[in-house]
Amino acid sequence: MCAGSALRQEYGQEYREEYRRCLEREFRRGRAGACSDPSFGERLRQRLRLEPALLGALQEDGPALLARGLRGRPDPGPALRGLAGAFRLLELAAVNLYLFPWRREFGTVQTFSGTYVHSLRPALPEADLVRSFGQLGYEQRDPHCLAISRLPPGPELVAAACGFFACQLECDILAEVVLRLEPRRLRAEELLEARRLARDVEACVEMLQQREAAADCGDSVDLYQEMPTSPEDTGGEDTATLALWRDPGSPRGAQDVPRRGWDRCRDSGCGQEPVPSTGNPDPDTSSSHLFLEQELSRASSPLSALAVGSGSPQVPGEPQDLPPATPQEAHELPCYQLHSCLRRGVLPSYCCTTCQQLHAGACVAGQACRSRHRGQELRSERQQRLWLQRTEVDMLLADGSSPRS
Repeated sequence: MCAGSALRQEYGQEYREEYRRCLEREFRRGRAGACSDPSFGERLRQRLRLEPALLGALQEDGPALLARGLRGRPDPGPALRGLAGAFRLLELAAVNLYLFPWRREFGTVQTFSGTYVHSLRPALPEADLVRSFGQLGYEQRDPHCLAISRLPPGPELVAAACGFFACQLECDILAEVVLRLEPRRLRAEELLEARRLARDVEACVEMLQQREAAADCGDSVDLYQEMPTSPEDTGGEDTATLALWRDPGSPRGAQDVPRRGWDRCRDSGCGQEPVPSTGNPDPDTSSSHLFLEQELSRASSPLSALAVGSGSPQVPGEPQDLPPATPQEAHELPCYQLHSCLRRGVLPSYCCTTCQQLHAGACVAGQACRSRHRGQELRSERQQRLWLQRTEVDMLLADGSSPRS
């Protein structure tokens, strides 16, 4: 057994032992089934409320099962109820094998039965169901049947049952968070991220409330342009993403392409050096991705022409005799930066326009920015990736225009 598994076993052992005692006590009283001791359930619930990491100690793949069970669900409330029911059935299957290992009817699970089709399959992916039953010693003999191939030892069955019981309690805790934030409709990913980062339930609710307040306040207006007044203004596209690339001075419906020299500020006014339109009148963020790829591909070559602005195309209606920016001006461009909290592979969740930095959701500095600075929440993965790419270009431009030693 590896060190991590040993630590998990030790971390949750007291609850596994207490769970086993509860099962056997109820069995002696003539009540066989899933754990029904309210005092034990409440103690474990309170511990999980304060320490969500305990779930992974009691059921190693518990957090992943929850995430996959909620993936793609527009409303996590009903999905959590379905998941709790599925985990209770899995707990019952483990308890039955522990208490009645000789009963032949518990040796097979029919995957075409009503319970499997209407309670288990809608809640969890088929692969997760097969894996969870495999934890109890079942193997898939054919497309319609799971059968015991090797009955696990009693302690393993108790540990599995206790883990599924903990998953039920976690579903109840997440459902409580959803209920306390009604009528707001939470995304499942947002709910799980806040639960993981904030640890205890009260902090989780507070974090989600703060994010909602930040999204609703006037300070979260997009950096380039305020949001369109109606979805028709963008042709149904992601308004946050389109606004990211739109020129503040261009009319609605103009080509939405990124600008060179992001946020070049001169005194009190800000202007942007435009890239000529490709002639396509429809907003298309793919042009933004193309621009970013072109800039990133030039990162290894001298960036003086790009950073200084020499040789940049002129646009009709704009002054044609502007002198090129000096290297000093280019170096002083207010570029966006990735805060140190953002490691490789992590997407930003907040953009502080005061500090001009992107932050991860768990960043303490980011939380401070939310309360004191101007900024916006980056909610969709598409928006997060666009901001990440844009900031990487900013940093490359700043690095290329800095004087070489």
